[in-house]
Amino acid sequence: MRLLQGISHWMEFYMNKKAISSVFFSAVMISMLLLSACSKSTPTPSPDQIMTSIAQTVEVDFTRTAIARPTDTPTPLPTPTYTPVPPTATFPPTNTPAAGATATAVPGGRDAGVWVSSNPADNSNITAGLPFDVVLTLMNTGTTTWTSAYAIKFISGDRLGASETISMPYEVPPSKTVTFTMKFTAPSTAGKVRGDWAIVNAAGTSFSSFYFEYNIVTP
Repeated sequence: MRLLQGISHWMEFYMNKKAISSVFFSAVMISMLLLSACSKSTPTPSPDQIMTSIAQTVEVDFTRTAIARPTDTPTPLPTPTYTPVPPTATFPPTNTPAAGATATAVPGGRDAGVWVSSNPADNSNITAGLPFDVVLTLMNTGTTTWTSAYAIKFISGDRLGASETISMPYEVPPSKTVTFTMKFTAPSTAGKVRGDWAIVNAAGTSFSSFYFEYNIVTP
C-alpha cells in the first residue's frame, strides 16, 4: 500500500505541473500492471528503482522522437549569378588614306583634310564599259582656307577616265566640307579597280590622300 500511495503522490505532483507526456502515463500504467501480476515471493522494487525505470523509458522515447523528426532548418538554394555581356562596338566604314598623306604647315596656318564619304561606296559593283558618277565629300580639318588654287590630284592606280587634277569648286574654310562629282568610266573587263588621289595646296604639295575602289562586273 505504501508503494501505491507513493506512486499516486508522485503522479499528482507531475500532473499539477502539466509537464507529463502521454509516454509518461503509459510507463506508469505498465509498472502498476507488472506489480499487481507479480507473485508475493517476487521482491518488491524500491521507489527509487521505479523512478529510475520510468525516467529511462521516457528518455528513450524522447530520443527516438528526436531522431525521427525532420530538421526544421530549410536547405538554402544556390544564389543565381548574372555575368553581364559587354556590348560589341561598331564602327562606320572608313577610307584608308594612300601613302604619304600628312598635314602640311604653311605660312599662316596648317593644311589638313580628311575623306568623309563616297557614293557609290567603295567596293560597290559597277557595270563594265559604262560611265558612272561618284559623289565625293572631303572636310577641311586644318587652319587654312582651301581656295580655288587647291585641288584634288590623281596619284596612281586606275584613273577611270577622270581628269588628272580637279580644282576646288569653291572656298572651303576650316571645319567645312566640299563635294565633288567625279565623272568615271568603268573598264570593259571585269575585276577590281582602285585609284589613289590626294588633296594638294596652291604650291602643289599634297597634305591628305584617299582612294576609290570598285568591283567591275559584266552584265
